[in-house]
Amino acid sequence: MRLTLPDYLPLSPDILFVGINPATYSAQRGHYYARASNRFWWALHASGLTPQKLSPQEDFRVVEFGLGLTDLVKRATNSAVDVRGEEFAAGRHLLSAKIQRVQPLIVCFNGLLGYRHFFQERTHAGRQTRRLEGAWIFVTPSTSARNAAYPRSAILAYFLELKGFRDTLKSNPGQKEG
Repeated sequence: MRLTLPDYLPLSPDILFVGINPATYSAQRGHYYARASNRFWWALHASGLTPQKLSPQEDFRVVEFGLGLTDLVKRATNSAVDVRGEEFAAGRHLLSAKIQRVQPLIVCFNGLLGYRHFFQERTHAGRQTRRLEGAWIFVTPSTSARNAAYPRSAILAYFLELKGFRDTLKSNPGQKEG
Protein backbone atom coordinates (compact mmCIF):
# COMPACT_ATOMS: atom_id res chain seq x y z
CA MET A 1 0.00 0.00 0.00
CA ARG A 2 1.23 3.47 -0.88
CA LEU A 3 2.00 5.78 2.04
CA THR A 4 0.02 9.03 1.78
CA LEU A 5 -2.57 11.21 3.51
CA PRO A 6 -6.31 11.49 2.82
CA ASP A 7 -7.79 14.60 1.24
CA TYR A 8 -10.13 16.77 3.28
CA LEU A 9 -12.22 18.38 0.55
CA PRO A 10 -15.51 19.90 1.66
CA LEU A 11 -17.68 21.48 -1.02
CA SER A 12 -17.00 25.19 -1.50
CA PRO A 13 -14.35 25.66 1.19
CA ASP A 14 -13.18 29.18 1.87
CA ILE A 15 -9.57 28.03 1.54
CA LEU A 16 -8.11 24.84 0.14
CA PHE A 17 -4.55 24.41 1.43
CA VAL A 18 -2.28 22.57 -0.99
CA GLY A 19 0.99 21.08 0.22
CA ILE A 20 3.74 19.90 -2.09
CA ASN A 21 3.51 16.28 -0.95
CA PRO A 22 3.21 14.49 2.40
CA ALA A 23 6.35 14.14 4.43
CA THR A 24 7.11 10.53 5.28
CA TYR A 25 6.94 11.43 8.98
CA SER A 26 3.41 12.87 8.60
CA ALA A 27 2.18 10.03 6.40
CA GLN A 28 3.45 7.43 8.88
CA ARG A 29 1.44 9.19 11.60
CA GLY A 30 -1.55 9.63 9.29
CA HIS A 31 -1.85 13.40 9.77
CA TYR A 32 -0.94 16.59 7.96
CA TYR A 33 1.93 18.70 9.31
CA ALA A 34 2.54 16.16 12.09
CA ARG A 35 6.04 17.24 13.12
CA ALA A 36 5.88 19.40 16.26
CA SER A 37 8.26 21.94 14.69
CA ASN A 38 5.95 22.62 11.72
CA ARG A 39 4.29 26.02 12.07
CA PHE A 40 1.11 25.28 10.09
CA TRP A 41 -1.28 24.56 12.96
CA TRP A 42 0.13 27.42 15.02
CA ALA A 43 -0.20 29.92 12.13
CA LEU A 44 -3.71 28.75 11.29
CA HIS A 45 -4.86 29.57 14.80
CA ALA A 46 -2.67 32.64 15.45
CA SER A 47 -4.06 34.24 12.28
CA GLY A 48 -7.67 33.61 13.32
CA LEU A 49 -8.41 31.14 10.52
CA THR A 50 -9.42 28.65 13.21
CA PRO A 51 -10.89 29.68 16.59
CA GLN A 52 -8.74 27.12 18.41
CA LYS A 53 -5.35 25.57 17.80
CA LEU A 54 -5.83 22.20 16.18
CA SER A 55 -3.33 19.42 16.64
CA PRO A 56 -2.17 17.32 13.70
CA GLN A 57 -4.40 14.52 15.04
CA GLU A 58 -7.36 16.88 14.53
CA ASP A 59 -6.48 17.68 10.92
CA PHE A 60 -9.84 16.28 9.74
CA ARG A 61 -11.56 19.10 11.67
CA VAL A 62 -10.41 21.78 9.22
CA VAL A 63 -13.64 21.21 7.30
CA GLU A 64 -15.57 22.57 10.34
CA PHE A 65 -13.91 25.93 9.68
CA GLY A 66 -14.44 26.10 5.92
CA LEU A 67 -10.99 24.80 5.08
CA GLY A 68 -9.64 21.88 3.10
CA LEU A 69 -6.34 20.01 2.85
CA THR A 70 -4.66 18.20 -0.03
CA ASP A 71 -1.29 17.88 -1.73
CA LEU A 72 -0.05 18.47 -5.25
CA VAL A 73 1.54 15.01 -5.19
CA LYS A 74 0.13 12.37 -2.85
CA ARG A 75 3.26 10.16 -2.54
CA ALA A 76 5.09 10.64 0.74
CA THR A 77 8.82 11.35 0.64
CA ASN A 78 11.48 12.49 3.07
CA SER A 79 11.97 15.64 1.00
CA ALA A 80 10.13 17.34 -1.85
CA VAL A 81 13.29 17.03 -3.95
CA ASP A 82 12.49 13.30 -4.14
CA VAL A 83 9.30 13.98 -6.12
CA ARG A 84 9.75 13.21 -9.82
CA GLY A 85 8.75 15.49 -12.68
CA GLU A 86 6.13 13.07 -13.98
CA GLU A 87 4.54 13.00 -10.52
CA PHE A 88 4.19 16.79 -10.58
CA ALA A 89 2.70 16.59 -14.09
CA ALA A 90 0.12 14.03 -12.97
CA GLY A 91 -0.50 16.02 -9.79
CA ARG A 92 -1.34 19.15 -11.79
CA HIS A 93 -4.20 17.34 -13.54
CA LEU A 94 -5.50 15.71 -10.36
CA LEU A 95 -5.37 18.95 -8.38
CA SER A 96 -7.17 20.86 -11.13
CA ALA A 97 -9.93 18.24 -11.10
CA LYS A 98 -10.25 18.45 -7.30
CA ILE A 99 -10.47 22.25 -7.44
CA GLN A 100 -13.05 22.10 -10.21
CA ARG A 101 -15.09 19.62 -8.18
CA VAL A 102 -15.08 21.36 -4.77
CA GLN A 103 -14.89 24.99 -5.98
CA PRO A 104 -12.89 26.68 -3.21
CA LEU A 105 -12.90 30.44 -2.89
CA ILE A 106 -9.11 30.47 -2.47
CA VAL A 107 -6.46 27.89 -3.29
CA CYS A 108 -3.51 28.42 -0.96
CA PHE A 109 -0.23 26.75 -1.85
CA ASN A 110 1.68 26.13 1.38
CA GLY A 111 5.12 26.73 -0.03
CA LEU A 112 6.47 28.51 -3.07
CA LEU A 113 7.75 25.22 -4.46
CA GLY A 114 4.22 23.81 -4.85
CA TYR A 115 3.11 26.86 -6.81
CA ARG A 116 6.26 26.75 -8.95
CA HIS A 117 5.75 23.10 -9.81
CA PHE A 118 2.06 23.57 -10.54
CA PHE A 119 2.35 26.64 -12.77
CA GLN A 120 5.95 26.01 -13.86
CA GLU A 121 6.95 29.56 -13.05
CA ARG A 122 8.45 31.45 -10.14
CA THR A 123 6.40 33.74 -7.92
CA HIS A 124 6.40 35.53 -4.59
CA ALA A 125 4.48 34.71 -1.44
CA GLY A 126 1.10 36.40 -1.06
CA ARG A 127 -1.91 36.96 -3.28
CA GLN A 128 -1.47 36.04 -6.92
CA THR A 129 -3.07 37.71 -9.93
CA ARG A 130 -3.97 34.50 -11.73
CA ARG A 131 -6.91 32.21 -10.97
CA LEU A 132 -7.24 28.43 -11.02
CA GLU A 133 -10.56 26.85 -12.01
CA GLY A 134 -12.22 30.08 -10.83
CA ALA A 135 -10.49 30.15 -7.43
CA TRP A 136 -8.23 32.96 -6.26
CA ILE A 137 -4.67 31.89 -5.56
CA PHE A 138 -2.55 32.69 -2.53
CA VAL A 139 0.90 31.40 -1.62
CA THR A 140 2.31 31.16 1.89
CA PRO A 141 5.93 30.36 2.57
CA SER A 142 6.37 26.75 3.60
CA THR A 143 5.52 26.32 7.28
CA SER A 144 8.20 23.64 7.65
CA ALA A 145 10.84 24.45 10.26
CA ARG A 146 13.38 23.63 7.52
CA ASN A 147 12.32 26.89 5.88
CA ALA A 148 14.67 29.09 7.89
CA ALA A 149 14.29 31.97 5.41
CA TYR A 150 10.91 32.80 6.98
CA PRO A 151 10.75 33.24 10.76
CA ARG A 152 7.49 32.71 12.66
CA SER A 153 6.65 36.42 12.41
CA ALA A 154 6.87 36.33 8.60
CA ILE A 155 4.80 33.13 8.38
CA LEU A 156 2.17 34.73 10.60
CA ALA A 157 2.13 37.90 8.50
CA TYR A 158 1.26 35.87 5.39
CA PHE A 159 -1.42 33.89 7.20
CA LEU A 160 -2.92 37.16 8.49
CA GLU A 161 -2.88 38.50 4.93
CA LEU A 162 -4.60 35.31 3.76
CA LYS A 163 -7.29 35.67 6.44
CA GLY A 164 -7.84 39.32 5.47
CA PHE A 165 -8.13 38.36 1.81
CA ARG A 166 -10.64 35.62 2.65
CA ASP A 167 -12.67 37.99 4.84
CA THR A 168 -12.73 40.64 2.10
CA LEU A 169 -13.89 38.15 -0.52
CA LYS A 170 -16.61 36.79 1.76
CA SER A 171 -17.89 40.27 2.63
CA ASN A 172 -17.86 41.33 -1.04
CA PRO A 173 -19.24 38.32 -2.95
CA GLY A 174 -19.04 40.19 -6.26
CA GLN A 175 -15.25 39.93 -6.04
CA LYS A 176 -15.52 36.16 -6.27
CA GLU A 177 -16.39 36.56 -9.91
CA GLY A 178 -13.94 39.24 -10.88
